[in-house]
Amino acid sequence: MTSDIISTHHTPIDPPLSRIGLGTQSSEVRRAQDFPTDAKTRVRKRVAFLFNHYDNHQILHAAPYACALSQRSELFDVHILCSTTSQMIFAQKIAAAYGEHTCQFTLLDIPLWAKTLDPLVSKWVFIRKQAALKANVELFASFDAIVSPERTTSKLHDKYGLTDPEFIRILHGAGDRDGGVSPNSQAFGLTLLPGQKYLERILHSQDAACSHYVVSGCAKFEAVEQLSPHIPKLFNNDNPTVVYAPHFDQKVSSWSKMGIDILDYFRTHTHYNLIFAPHVILFKRARRHKAHLPQRFVNTETMLLDTGSQRSVDMSYMRAADIYLGDASSQVYEFLNQPRPCIFADAHHTDWQDNSFYQHWKFGDVIQNIAELEQALEQAHDKHADYAPVQRQMFNHSFSKNDTPVSERGADLIANHLLRT
Repeated sequence: MTSDIISTHHTPIDPPLSRIGLGTQSSEVRRAQDFPTDAKTRVRKRVAFLFNHYDNHQILHAAPYACALSQRSELFDVHILCSTTSQMIFAQKIAAAYGEHTCQFTLLDIPLWAKTLDPLVSKWVFIRKQAALKANVELFASFDAIVSPERTTSKLHDKYGLTDPEFIRILHGAGDRDGGVSPNSQAFGLTLLPGQKYLERILHSQDAACSHYVVSGCAKFEAVEQLSPHIPKLFNNDNPTVVYAPHFDQKVSSWSKMGIDILDYFRTHTHYNLIFAPHVILFKRARRHKAHLPQRFVNTETMLLDTGSQRSVDMSYMRAADIYLGDASSQVYEFLNQPRPCIFADAHHTDWQDNSFYQHWKFGDVIQNIAELEQALEQAHDKHADYAPVQRQMFNHSFSKNDTPVSERGADLIANHLLRT
């Protein structure tokens, strides 16, 4: 299956910009310098959805809200702002899947010095995000509201002094770690959460008074169904397929201590297929996180290695696998959109049983060394009935669902908030 193995290299951050048909709208992409900044002649509220990250993994969480909000065109003028052409292409693709919308697309200006230096230092530290914010302050000031899944957007308020736009955050991911509560969320007047779990955690924190939090659900599930309603077949065999998805944070990740041993196990146990799909930041900051793939794992028919393609973020691998193998990543909750067996690799001998950050380790067996992996795999399907009830309970607690599409629910929450301000 060598032809199906995805390259372990990332898509270039600025590939040629494509033009994709967007419902009834022109697909013309405007550059930031073409944007009007005169705020005095506005009638409708101008709302920017800002995507300013190194990868595309946040876009599925927010672009559906932009599409739905833009359908209220008598009230809102919706713009999608992207810092890379890769983000722009992906946002256009999502918008095209939603059909009717009136979103306009703008590619942010990035200073030449940032474009030049960033490829040299991004394996250790990201400088492009802040450079994009600083270089486009005038553009951002022209909007009534800025919606973003990226929490560093708060620097527009806290560092660059923008107080007129209303800042709204879309919380992406729904894991158990404390990623949703952070000091820099004071800038956000509204934060949309995927489920009740995060709302309860935030309301019990000191951060609760700093922002208004509402539960909207997770737009990513809806967007994935729009983009690809059918589960992809990734291997030319019927072996059980395991997806290994280590986190990038080496304080909690299994990668640095167990990762290579796990890959070696599947290289020699070819009655399993393995999808290696780490968090996209692991190899984006490869030197910082000591991420390297030995050549012996490449071009193996029962192993698919992907360190950062679009399939790493669009749930292709979570949907195609039979068993999940991971550690601290919130991707386990995406995998459990359809409950299936899980195994967790504890490389740090964690005292996890009463730690709320590790509630997801109750979804399957926890192993502490590679010697325990074989038995865990052999028993995974037989033991799943013991874990399925808690999987369903925690999934429903993490993601709010009802008969209204999540994109419409989120758009309504954003619209109601902005029309009150």
